[in-house]
Amino acid sequence: MLLILSVLTMIAYFWALFLSPPDMEFLGRSISQWALILPILIFVYLFLFVVAWIGWAMATTPPQLQLEGEGEKGEEKSL
Repeated sequence: MLLILSVLTMIAYFWALFLSPPDMEFLGRSISQWALILPILIFVYLFLFVVAWIGWAMATTPPQLQLEGEGEKGEEKSL
């Protein structure tokens, strides 16, 4: 099923990019322009979403607590 949908999507994308009539417009832009705009817009938004998610994870992660025995070991090594 995924193989068939992928091949059909590739065919539709090829048609939209190279074979669509130039006078066919949607919201003031040709179909071939939309075929370029939409994937770039999706990739940019996905990248920015991942950056925002990483920032949120860094901001909301509590600091790591130091164990009681770790401070004493560090002092012994410096002597």
